[in-house]
Amino acid sequence: MAPLQNPKYTTAHLTTQERNALQASMVEKARAAASEFQITGIPGSTMNTASKAKKFRSLVDCWTTGSWVEDTTHYTMPHFQDPIYGSCDRKYKKSGGTSVRPAVRYTWKSQCDMISMDAQHWCQVLRGRHLLLVGDLVQYQLHELFLDTLRDGPAVCFGELNCKDHTVCEEPETRLRYLRNDILSVRRKMDQNHGHPTANVIEWPFTSSSIMRGYPVVILNRAPVIESDEKFIKGLVETLRVMRKANPSALILYRSTGIGHPFCDDATKPLARPLDDSYLKKLPHGWSELERRNAMAREIVEAAGGVFIDLAKLTNVRPDGHIGGQDCLRYCIPGPLDSWAQILYQVFLGLDGHLSIED
Repeated sequence: MAPLQNPKYTTAHLTTQERNALQASMVEKARAAASEFQITGIPGSTMNTASKAKKFRSLVDCWTTGSWVEDTTHYTMPHFQDPIYGSCDRKYKKSGGTSVRPAVRYTWKSQCDMISMDAQHWCQVLRGRHLLLVGDLVQYQLHELFLDTLRDGPAVCFGELNCKDHTVCEEPETRLRYLRNDILSVRRKMDQNHGHPTANVIEWPFTSSSIMRGYPVVILNRAPVIESDEKFIKGLVETLRVMRKANPSALILYRSTGIGHPFCDDATKPLARPLDDSYLKKLPHGWSELERRNAMAREIVEAAGGVFIDLAKLTNVRPDGHIGGQDCLRYCIPGPLDSWAQILYQVFLGLDGHLSIED
């Protein structure tokens, strides 16, 4: 699986110093463009002051800072959903493996303590607020994550485009929906392309008032590198402006975009440290630009009262555990995404006032 990208907008020809300068410049442009949002705190949460929001965002960054350690006793997600995410287990057993699959032996050791996940408590914290996931096919992994974590059996879903509502919590009833919109556009109608929908960039509408009010918790991701940095900034600001107008009290979370790992079938364990820029520049599919794009997105999302969750920091150093073959972007379940679930659980606990937020 290769992401959408346009090589015209990659910067592999620049030196690391030039790329760093470009990132600083674009982050400043993103900050200026997002200054139109005059929002205090984090709407949809108990973080109702600038001080509380700042402390909480620092805590989220602390959870996503750490390292992978070997620990065979950690939480692992059961997998009920799309068979593709269970393919690693099937391959491992077919090859004669009887112990825990290697990629499942590691857990994320955060710099800040995390509470063990409790699905029933997570449902209570959600308080019946329905969840909307929007992004590309990699974002669809969160659809699997929530269903595997919060349900005790499979839900039927046909395709990775516009999945129907699923009940993830019975009491209070909480539903989950995934809509595929690769670039988080504010398009109001699906482009039918004269009766032949294009498979290149999918833009399923999601910003209408009815959808935004029906799903007060929205988790976004915007991955493809198919336009200039300036257009990326303009587009994300417009999307969040429309979302805030449709539902000013929506809780908006944004997942950072991670790199894929060429030759992932050969990987057997986490990397000891993140890749440096000399290696990142060589990555295909626009992955070379993601650090800058994530930094720009953070400025815009936080200005709009959202929470930027840098889950890419965890998986950027996990070349192992991928579905593999032609797909070195998505991960099998269980695997590295188990720790994504742990961090998301902490985020929801904190936003609903169930954690002590210290300086």
